[in-house]
Amino acid sequence: MVDAEETKRFKAKNLRYKKPIVRNLNLASITQDIWDMKEECENVRWYTDSEDGEDSLINALDGDEDEAYEFKMAFSDLCAECERMFEDLREEWVPECFDIFFVAAGASDSGGGLLGWDAYDQDYMGISCTDSLAEDEAEKKLKQMTKDNLIAATRQCFKVYNAYIGLRNRYDSLKAAIDILRDQNTGLMQTVKEIEKLYAAVTEDEWVRKDWSNQSVEWRRYTDALPQEAWIA
Repeated sequence: MVDAEETKRFKAKNLRYKKPIVRNLNLASITQDIWDMKEECENVRWYTDSEDGEDSLINALDGDEDEAYEFKMAFSDLCAECERMFEDLREEWVPECFDIFFVAAGASDSGGGLLGWDAYDQDYMGISCTDSLAEDEAEKKLKQMTKDNLIAATRQCFKVYNAYIGLRNRYDSLKAAIDILRDQNTGLMQTVKEIEKLYAAVTEDEWVRKDWSNQSVEWRRYTDALPQEAWIA
Protein backbone atom coordinates (compact mmCIF):
# COMPACT_ATOMS: atom_id res chain seq x y z
CA MET A 1 0.00 0.00 0.00
CA VAL A 2 1.37 3.40 -1.00
CA ASP A 3 1.89 5.83 1.87
CA ALA A 4 0.51 9.19 0.68
CA GLU A 5 2.58 11.22 3.14
CA GLU A 6 5.77 9.42 2.21
CA THR A 7 5.02 10.08 -1.47
CA LYS A 8 4.59 13.80 -0.77
CA ARG A 9 7.85 13.86 1.16
CA PHE A 10 9.70 12.04 -1.64
CA LYS A 11 8.38 14.38 -4.33
CA ALA A 12 9.22 17.47 -2.27
CA LYS A 13 12.76 16.20 -1.73
CA ASN A 14 13.27 15.67 -5.46
CA LEU A 15 12.01 19.18 -6.24
CA ARG A 16 14.27 21.03 -3.80
CA TYR A 17 16.56 22.06 -6.64
CA LYS A 18 13.72 24.21 -8.05
CA LYS A 19 14.30 26.87 -5.38
CA PRO A 20 17.99 26.75 -4.45
CA ILE A 21 20.18 29.00 -2.32
CA VAL A 22 23.87 29.03 -1.42
CA ARG A 23 24.10 27.89 2.20
CA ASN A 24 26.23 30.79 3.52
CA LEU A 25 25.56 33.33 0.78
CA ASN A 26 21.88 34.14 0.81
CA LEU A 27 19.95 37.12 2.12
CA ALA A 28 18.70 35.41 5.30
CA SER A 29 22.10 34.04 6.35
CA ILE A 30 23.87 37.34 5.56
CA THR A 31 21.33 39.31 7.60
CA GLN A 32 21.69 36.93 10.55
CA ASP A 33 25.48 36.97 10.34
CA ILE A 34 25.59 40.76 10.36
CA TRP A 35 23.33 40.83 13.41
CA ASP A 36 25.54 38.26 15.18
CA MET A 37 28.67 40.30 14.38
CA LYS A 38 27.01 43.41 15.77
CA GLU A 39 26.13 41.63 19.02
CA GLU A 40 29.65 40.23 19.38
CA CYS A 41 31.16 43.67 18.78
CA GLU A 42 28.98 45.00 21.59
CA ASN A 43 30.19 42.16 23.84
CA VAL A 44 33.80 42.98 23.00
CA ARG A 45 33.20 46.66 23.72
CA TRP A 46 31.74 45.71 27.11
CA TYR A 47 34.71 43.42 27.80
CA THR A 48 37.36 45.99 26.91
CA ASP A 49 35.55 48.58 29.01
CA SER A 50 35.77 46.29 32.05
CA GLU A 51 38.79 46.55 34.33
CA ASP A 52 40.18 43.11 33.48
CA GLY A 53 39.57 43.52 29.76
CA GLU A 54 41.13 46.98 29.57
CA ASP A 55 44.18 45.85 31.55
CA SER A 56 44.62 42.83 29.28
CA LEU A 57 44.35 45.01 26.21
CA ILE A 58 46.86 47.59 27.42
CA ASN A 59 49.31 44.93 28.60
CA ALA A 60 49.10 43.12 25.26
CA LEU A 61 49.92 46.37 23.52
CA ASP A 62 53.01 46.97 25.70
CA GLY A 63 51.27 49.60 27.77
CA ASP A 64 50.33 51.80 24.79
CA GLU A 65 47.04 53.33 25.96
CA ASP A 66 46.58 55.28 22.71
CA GLU A 67 46.80 52.10 20.65
CA ALA A 68 44.40 50.38 23.05
CA TYR A 69 41.94 53.24 22.56
CA GLU A 70 42.22 52.92 18.77
CA PHE A 71 41.60 49.18 19.05
CA LYS A 72 38.44 49.77 21.09
CA MET A 73 37.25 52.41 18.63
CA ALA A 74 37.76 49.99 15.74
CA PHE A 75 35.25 47.62 17.35
CA SER A 76 32.89 50.49 18.07
CA ASP A 77 33.02 51.66 14.44
CA LEU A 78 32.49 48.13 13.16
CA CYS A 79 29.49 47.72 15.44
CA ALA A 80 27.93 50.90 14.02
CA GLU A 81 28.61 49.83 10.43
CA CYS A 82 27.07 46.39 11.04
CA GLU A 83 23.96 48.07 12.41
CA ARG A 84 23.85 50.43 9.42
CA MET A 85 24.10 47.56 6.92
CA PHE A 86 21.48 45.58 8.84
CA GLU A 87 19.10 48.52 8.46
CA ASP A 88 20.05 49.02 4.80
CA LEU A 89 19.17 45.41 4.01
CA ARG A 90 15.70 46.05 5.38
CA GLU A 91 15.14 49.44 3.80
CA GLU A 92 17.15 49.58 0.57
CA TRP A 93 16.53 47.66 -2.65
CA VAL A 94 17.79 44.10 -2.64
CA PRO A 95 16.87 42.29 -5.89
CA GLU A 96 14.41 39.40 -5.59
CA CYS A 97 16.89 37.32 -7.57
CA PHE A 98 19.65 37.84 -4.98
CA ASP A 99 19.68 34.25 -3.72
CA ILE A 100 19.45 32.52 -7.09
CA PHE A 101 21.99 34.95 -8.59
CA PHE A 102 24.79 33.44 -6.52
CA VAL A 103 23.57 29.92 -7.24
CA ALA A 104 23.76 30.62 -10.98
CA ALA A 105 27.16 32.26 -10.47
CA GLY A 106 28.54 28.97 -9.12
CA ALA A 107 29.20 30.24 -5.60
CA SER A 108 28.33 26.92 -3.95
CA ASP A 109 31.96 25.79 -3.54
CA SER A 110 32.99 28.89 -1.59
CA GLY A 111 29.61 29.39 0.09
CA GLY A 112 29.19 26.10 1.89
CA GLY A 113 27.23 24.21 -0.75
CA LEU A 114 23.61 24.47 -1.84
CA LEU A 115 20.28 24.12 -0.06
CA GLY A 116 16.85 23.75 -1.63
CA TRP A 117 13.34 24.62 -0.45
CA ASP A 118 11.41 21.57 0.72
CA ALA A 119 7.67 22.20 0.34
CA TYR A 120 6.83 19.30 2.65
CA ASP A 121 9.08 20.32 5.57
CA GLN A 122 8.63 24.04 4.80
CA ASP A 123 12.33 24.69 5.20
CA TYR A 124 15.59 24.77 3.27
CA MET A 125 17.23 21.35 3.23
CA GLY A 126 20.15 19.63 1.55
CA ILE A 127 19.89 18.93 -2.16
CA SER A 128 20.35 15.29 -3.05
CA CYS A 129 20.79 15.87 -6.78
CA THR A 130 23.89 17.37 -8.36
CA ASP A 131 24.53 21.09 -8.03
CA SER A 132 24.33 21.49 -11.79
CA LEU A 133 20.55 20.94 -11.80
CA ALA A 134 20.05 23.68 -9.22
CA GLU A 135 22.41 26.02 -11.09
CA ASP A 136 20.59 25.36 -14.37
CA GLU A 137 17.28 26.14 -12.69
CA ALA A 138 18.66 29.41 -11.31
CA GLU A 139 19.99 30.35 -14.74
CA LYS A 140 16.57 29.74 -16.31
CA LYS A 141 14.96 32.16 -13.88
CA LEU A 142 17.60 34.83 -14.50
CA LYS A 143 17.12 34.49 -18.25
CA GLN A 144 13.46 35.45 -17.80
CA MET A 145 14.55 38.95 -16.74
CA THR A 146 15.12 41.73 -19.22
CA LYS A 147 18.75 42.59 -19.92
CA ASP A 148 18.44 45.99 -18.25
CA ASN A 149 16.86 44.52 -15.13
CA LEU A 150 19.45 41.76 -14.97
CA ILE A 151 22.32 44.26 -15.26
CA ALA A 152 20.83 46.46 -12.53
CA ALA A 153 20.23 43.46 -10.29
CA THR A 154 23.76 42.15 -10.85
CA ARG A 155 25.27 45.47 -9.81
CA GLN A 156 23.16 45.61 -6.67
CA CYS A 157 23.89 41.98 -5.76
CA PHE A 158 27.62 42.65 -5.91
CA LYS A 159 27.25 45.86 -3.90
CA VAL A 160 25.59 43.90 -1.11
CA TYR A 161 28.15 41.10 -1.40
CA ASN A 162 31.15 43.45 -1.30
CA ALA A 163 29.76 45.38 1.67
CA TYR A 164 29.11 42.16 3.58
CA ILE A 165 32.51 40.60 2.81
CA GLY A 166 34.22 43.84 3.83
CA LEU A 167 32.50 43.76 7.23
CA ARG A 168 33.15 40.03 7.61
CA ASN A 169 36.89 40.40 6.92
CA ARG A 170 37.26 43.30 9.34
CA TYR A 171 35.35 41.41 12.00
CA ASP A 172 37.43 38.25 11.58
CA SER A 173 40.69 40.21 11.97
CA LEU A 174 39.56 42.09 15.07
CA LYS A 175 37.87 39.03 16.59
CA ALA A 176 41.04 36.97 16.27
CA ALA A 177 42.95 39.64 18.19
CA ILE A 178 40.40 39.93 21.00
CA ASP A 179 40.17 36.14 21.34
CA ILE A 180 43.90 36.02 21.98
CA LEU A 181 43.55 38.69 24.68
CA ARG A 182 40.65 36.84 26.29
CA ASP A 183 42.59 33.56 26.30
CA GLN A 184 45.61 35.28 27.84
CA ASN A 185 43.48 36.85 30.55
CA THR A 186 41.58 33.63 31.25
CA GLY A 187 44.82 31.66 31.49
CA LEU A 188 46.30 34.22 33.88
CA MET A 189 43.24 34.16 36.15
CA GLN A 190 43.27 30.35 36.23
CA THR A 191 46.95 30.37 37.20
CA VAL A 192 46.36 32.91 39.98
CA LYS A 193 43.50 30.83 41.40
CA GLU A 194 45.60 27.66 41.27
CA ILE A 195 48.48 29.39 43.06
CA GLU A 196 46.08 30.69 45.72
CA LYS A 197 44.76 27.16 46.25
CA LEU A 198 48.29 25.71 46.49
CA TYR A 199 49.39 28.45 48.88
CA ALA A 200 46.49 27.64 51.16
CA ALA A 201 47.43 23.95 50.98
CA VAL A 202 51.14 24.40 51.81
CA THR A 203 50.40 26.68 54.75
CA GLU A 204 47.60 24.73 56.38
CA ASP A 205 49.90 22.45 58.46
CA GLU A 206 53.55 21.54 58.85
CA TRP A 207 53.37 18.23 56.98
CA VAL A 208 52.40 19.70 53.62
CA ARG A 209 55.14 22.31 53.99
CA LYS A 210 57.76 19.58 53.66
CA ASP A 211 59.78 19.72 50.45
CA TRP A 212 58.70 16.22 49.44
CA SER A 213 54.94 16.77 49.80
CA ASN A 214 52.77 16.88 46.68
CA GLN A 215 51.53 20.34 47.59
CA SER A 216 55.06 21.70 47.90
CA VAL A 217 56.12 20.15 44.61
CA GLU A 218 53.15 21.71 42.82
CA TRP A 219 53.79 25.05 44.54
CA ARG A 220 57.39 25.13 43.33
CA ARG A 221 56.34 24.07 39.81
CA TYR A 222 53.95 27.02 39.50
CA THR A 223 56.09 29.65 41.20
CA ASP A 224 59.23 28.66 39.25
CA ALA A 225 57.31 29.18 36.01
CA LEU A 226 56.18 32.68 36.89
CA PRO A 227 57.91 35.59 35.12
CA GLN A 228 60.09 37.91 37.21
CA GLU A 229 57.49 40.69 36.84
CA ALA A 230 55.06 38.65 38.94
CA TRP A 231 57.26 39.15 42.02
CA ILE A 232 57.34 42.94 41.75
CA ALA A 233 55.33 44.46 44.58
